[in-house]
Parts: sequence; C-alpha cells; structure tokens
Amino acid sequence: MTTKNMTASRVEDHPSHKNDFTGSRAPGLLAKWPIIGLLMFIFGGLVFGALVLNLRDHGPLLEWDKVIANTLPAIALKSPPFVKVVMDAGFYIGDQVIVGLGFLLAIYFIIKRYWQELTMVAIGLVGASSLFLLLSNFFARPRPPTQIWILVNLPGFPSGHAITVVTFYGLVAYLLARNMASAFWKAFVSAVALFIIIFVGFSRIFTGGHYLTDVLAGYAVGIAWSGAIYTLIEIIFQKIRSHNVKKE
Repeated sequence: MTTKNMTASRVEDHPSHKNDFTGSRAPGLLAKWPIIGLLMFIFGGLVFGALVLNLRDHGPLLEWDKVIANTLPAIALKSPPFVKVVMDAGFYIGDQVIVGLGFLLAIYFIIKRYWQELTMVAIGLVGASSLFLLLSNFFARPRPPTQIWILVNLPGFPSGHAITVVTFYGLVAYLLARNMASAFWKAFVSAVALFIIIFVGFSRIFTGGHYLTDVLAGYAVGIAWSGAIYTLIEIIFQKIRSHNVKKE
C-alpha cells in the first residue's frame, strides 16, 4: 500500500472525519479520555453502594421512600385521565420503545458496517438487562404496595427502567451530540436525553412502580455500566483499527 493510500485509510477510520459523518458514529472521546469512563464507574458504584447500605441498614432514605410511595400514587389516582396516559408512556419509553429503537439501530449499524456502534448498543442493552435481573433478584426488594395502572411483580431494587434509560438514551446522546454542527444542537440532544431519563424515572415513582431509591440505584448502576463498557469497547476498537493500519 502506498503512503497516500495509508493516509487515506487512517482518515477513513477516524470517526469524526466528514466522510464518516452520519450523526451516529461514536466520537471516540471515551477512548481518548478513559478517565471519564473511570469516573462514571466510580461515581455510579459509590452511589449504588451507599443506597445498598441504606437498604440493608434501614437507613433514613427508606422513610422517604414510604412517604413518596404513599403520596404520589394517591395524587395520580385523583389526576385527570390524560395524566395516566402520560405516566404510562414513561413505562413504555423505558421498555418497549428502547427494544424497538435498539433493534432499528442494530439493523442500521449492520447495514453500514459500523461494528463498534453495533457492539455498544448490543452489549450495552444486554448487559443492562442482565444487571437488572441479577441485582434485583439478589436484593429481592418488593415493589411498593401502592402500584397503580401498570403492575409488575419482579423485585424492584434497582429499577430496570432506570438502568436501561441511562444506558440506551445516554448512548444515543453520546453518538449524536458530538457530531452536531452547533453548540445549540449539542445541548438540545443532551437535554432531550436527560429529560427522557428523568421522566421515565419519575413516572415509575409517580405510579408506585418503584421506590425513589430503586430509581436512584438504577441510575447509579446505569452510569457505572455505561462508563465502564462504552469506554472498554471504544478502546478495544481503537486498538483494532490501529493494528489494521500497521498491517497495511
């Protein structure tokens, strides 16, 4: 291969190059600054650990859990009918909608041969679901007795919805925001993702599907998992690309 072709190959492999721009490529920030992912993992792990201790030792947050679990669903039952529709939407946005969007993204990435992004979506979602099942069954905390509208019988700590929305919508924002042309659109995409994450968590508390600490624990696990796995994937694929360039 000539020097010119090798240079072109390196440019094409770079996710921020204009010819690669599709609004859905990983920007490589986590591989460039892995400290970000490490801090996310540490922060999420510490918060989750603190909430586990609070649960085990019957800490003060459990009283807040009971007060909120008794108050919000009661308000929900007295609310206009449209509130039920909006709050139920939070359940599906954090569940079936993610499954559908994840499937569509996977097909798109396969067609475009964006293997790194496909890996991030697939492992991110499978891992988030697995963590929920593993942790919730381990702690086996019953859900609030005040559940309304959508009833779930699985243990509730940590919230699976909270883990998944952070993992998925956080990744979508990460893939899109970096490639936006202006600071406004970067901020807009990030704000929309943050709004969805908060809305889904609130809707689960408002309808009695989870205690407050269930959702906070889910957010913490989602942050730790996202920081660890997405950083690791970016580093691995960066090494693969570098190795392929050297071989050529």
